[in-house]
Amino acid sequence: MLTRRSGLPDTSVMRLATTNVVSMPPTATVKSAVDTMIRYGFRRIPVTEPGELELVGILTGKDVLDYLVGERRKIIERRYEGTFLPALHEPVRSLMRSEVYVITPYDTVRKAVRTMFEFEVGALPIVKDKKLVGIITERDIMADLYDVLEDTRVEEIMTEDPETVQPDITVLEAAEIMVDREFRRLPVVENGRLCGLVTATDVLHHVSSMATETSPDASVEEVMDVPVEEIMTEDVITIEPDVNIEEAALTMKGANVGSLVVTEGNNMIGIITERDIMYAIAERM
Repeated sequence: MLTRRSGLPDTSVMRLATTNVVSMPPTATVKSAVDTMIRYGFRRIPVTEPGELELVGILTGKDVLDYLVGERRKIIERRYEGTFLPALHEPVRSLMRSEVYVITPYDTVRKAVRTMFEFEVGALPIVKDKKLVGIITERDIMADLYDVLEDTRVEEIMTEDPETVQPDITVLEAAEIMVDREFRRLPVVENGRLCGLVTATDVLHHVSSMATETSPDASVEEVMDVPVEEIMTEDVITIEPDVNIEEAALTMKGANVGSLVVTEGNNMIGIITERDIMYAIAERM
């Protein structure tokens, strides 16, 4: 049993923040944003003005998927007639979210947790005099404060019976589900057996690789018309429902993953994510 670290939520947010933040200018292309997310394993990138690093927006992997298959797909239709490669050269200022929830270096970890919970965001840029000086994510919160949930089991906060897809569904269809339902990941099941997990990051990997492999006139639909079994992660990390949250958090941290599939025997019964843990922490604070 862990000893509760009393008082740590009321320390400076900078204790957990990443201060050497990777950002990009509004003129950067969608392709460069996708490549940067993949290179560093990011889910989002702050957008800053060159030089002074003034924060002007944030771009997430979900924003890119929305651009390719969701509501903002109309940009591709209007400007590029649905063609994949030219669409990747669109500047990120067209996709970024300019209204960004932020905190300051003088705020506490507790405030960061409550802000992320209240506004349902997975990260908060840290800004001083409009300049980006750091960022804190739900992964940082989970890895540091999981002992707040020391008496909590996985089954108490997991999502039960998550939506699943078949391995022959296309990447396009999977991405559409992620955008429509605001999912980051989908378990892949065949004949009742868990055979993989497809994530938004997997889709971005596919987008990046196809930028050098597809024909110049290929449409977005053609590029993404491949089965998810070709891009999914097959070696899915699982956990049992009666396991303590401490073990779940440390497993995610050690494997550098954002979720664990919950299984009982040979049956998948749920999924637990970093956000589930962060939200549960917020409710206890």
